[in-house]
Amino acid sequence: MISLQRMLGLLMLMLMLLHGIVTFPLELNPPRVVVRYGDSVSVNCSTSSTDHEGMGWEATFGGSGFDVNVVTWTVYNLTDWTIEPKCYITLIDGQQLSIVLPVILYKTPDRVSISVLSHSGPMVEGTQYQLQCDIQNIAPLQNLVVKWYKGNEPLDNVTYSSVSKRPEDVSATLMISPSRDDDGDQYRCRAELDLGPEGPQPHPTVTSEPLSITVHYAPEFLPGNDIVEVSAGSDVSLDCSAEGNPPPELRWTNNTAEGNANEITVGRLRTLNISRVTANATYNCTVTNSLGSITKQIHVLVDVPPQQHPTMLSTAPSTPETMTTLPGTAKPKLVTFPLELNPPRVVVRYGDSVSVNCSTSSTDHDGMGWEATFGGKRLEEHVNVVTWTVDNLTDWTIEPKCYINLIDGEQPSIVLPVILYKTPDSVSISVLSHSGPMVEGTQYQLQCDIQNIAPLQNLVVKWNKGNEPLDNVTYSSVSKRPEDVSATLMISPSRDDDGDQYRCRAELDLGPEGPQPHPTVTSEPLSITVHYAPKFLLGNDTVEVSAGSDVSLNCSAEGNPPPEMKWNYTAARNVKLSTEGRQRTVRITTATSTNAGIYICTATNIVGTATRTTTVTLKGGSSSIIYIIWVIVFVPLVIVLVVLIVFCMMKKRQGHYDFIPVNQPNNVPMMPMSTTGEGNHDPEGYPTKV
Repeated sequence: MISLQRMLGLLMLMLMLLHGIVTFPLELNPPRVVVRYGDSVSVNCSTSSTDHEGMGWEATFGGSGFDVNVVTWTVYNLTDWTIEPKCYITLIDGQQLSIVLPVILYKTPDRVSISVLSHSGPMVEGTQYQLQCDIQNIAPLQNLVVKWYKGNEPLDNVTYSSVSKRPEDVSATLMISPSRDDDGDQYRCRAELDLGPEGPQPHPTVTSEPLSITVHYAPEFLPGNDIVEVSAGSDVSLDCSAEGNPPPELRWTNNTAEGNANEITVGRLRTLNISRVTANATYNCTVTNSLGSITKQIHVLVDVPPQQHPTMLSTAPSTPETMTTLPGTAKPKLVTFPLELNPPRVVVRYGDSVSVNCSTSSTDHDGMGWEATFGGKRLEEHVNVVTWTVDNLTDWTIEPKCYINLIDGEQPSIVLPVILYKTPDSVSISVLSHSGPMVEGTQYQLQCDIQNIAPLQNLVVKWNKGNEPLDNVTYSSVSKRPEDVSATLMISPSRDDDGDQYRCRAELDLGPEGPQPHPTVTSEPLSITVHYAPKFLLGNDTVEVSAGSDVSLNCSAEGNPPPEMKWNYTAARNVKLSTEGRQRTVRITTATSTNAGIYICTATNIVGTATRTTTVTLKGGSSSIIYIIWVIVFVPLVIVLVVLIVFCMMKKRQGHYDFIPVNQPNNVPMMPMSTTGEGNHDPEGYPTKV
């Protein structure tokens, strides 16, 4: 027969369950771990429950099981990338509850290196280049942050949404468009594992060796004068200085110089020394490197005595960027140039007409005209205006020149700057090395292809997402003829970008003389689809359920593609599943103690998996009827048990008696049985059990 102590214990347990004193019986310490590949790890799993038949760990490595209240999972060399240790407990009612230990096993990369894609050697100012950071054998990918630096200046961070536990090789890219100020700069990329608060601090990091860049750029003159006046017979020194990379070659040319001339070069300065100057002359300084060539003119005007007829030289205008050094006796002054163009420069659409007047204020000339491959004018006498006209301009390299013959035999001239432009035949946008949906947080390279456009140096490629401007790309290369060209844009889309449209626009900024607004051709839109891992709309939850009542546990998540929803729980007859839209529901009817525990909802798509837990605890029913039923059942049971126990105890005290029939003689007394032999009496004479 069951003991009174055990019966009372069972009764107390039932009453506790009835009144809801139920909590999840397992606790992990620590609750999650971050472990370096090959290191050791140890985690305790404990319970506050005393009514269980045992507990243990299930794992590919380090599993254990004991009839205790604490079990420890230990691995001395953790190398299983997919390990999911599970602590379990078996309750006395046969129910088995469990909890999974989240394990992040990480590995720093074997190597991090930086390179320039599809290019070697020096870079050219204003040109776009793509740097690539190659990271070998790193895990886990979703915790990786790639950081770009120029010197100590942070440039960009790249993260990854792909979920992967095993080591992988991965690359990140950075687009740069260096200027001359970037010459000699060093770029680095850094692979950093952000493993959360449980991970090592500071974050494990491996940095590439620096990539030093050399930036080449076309020659550019330093400021200086371009017209000087000197006394007849005096000496003059003309300086020419420019910067560029590679360092430019400087060269003086002159076809009309008088007197002795010699050149001296000191650093970036090339000086032309002229002695005994007697006549006006024009000197050209030409500066050349591998990226281009520019020429500046310095006009030397001689101040002759009054009795002599001066020779007036009208010279072509030049930019004020040439340095001239004069002796102390020289007095520079500006001289009015005798020719004027109207308009001073022209911008013409390919195939259109153009007309420009060249006029002079000088009356001392023998005629003027135009030299050009198309629309040239022969020398016209006794005129002050000549017109250059072309009805269908198609010469990409045309340089019309207006000239005038002065009475002293000099022939000043001026070149008309002509920009002949053409809008592109097509502008299209595409994604390089990728097709189909994009993944949130992954980098992609968009390319804008522009066909048959001129001139390249006036092109601005503008990137837009919807109506939002993203980036502008310009070109430093000088080209007059039409070319095909491409521009790129790096993007790292988020879920908010799903369905967005990208466009690129080829715009010709031709200056104030060009058409307004700027000639523009825009690509067709590129619509992107962004896939992203599931995300639950609500966090973890705890639900208290009254005994005998009904409850619904709802689970919904967003993701692209739409995630598949799945509940994991201990099966029971009173639990059913239903799905409506993105919501997956567990319905518990007439809840009992077997329904208490952890319910795990898992949302999965091709990008990743997310989990959400709901802990169900049981509390006393709010229904008085249910409570009365329990009282009616258990109170009589307790009374019956008490009566049975008392009866058993009294039966132990019951004795043995001998009776004399009533018809026996009265002289036979009723005496207690002897205390020895067969019968026994207690000291007070009461019979006891034989």
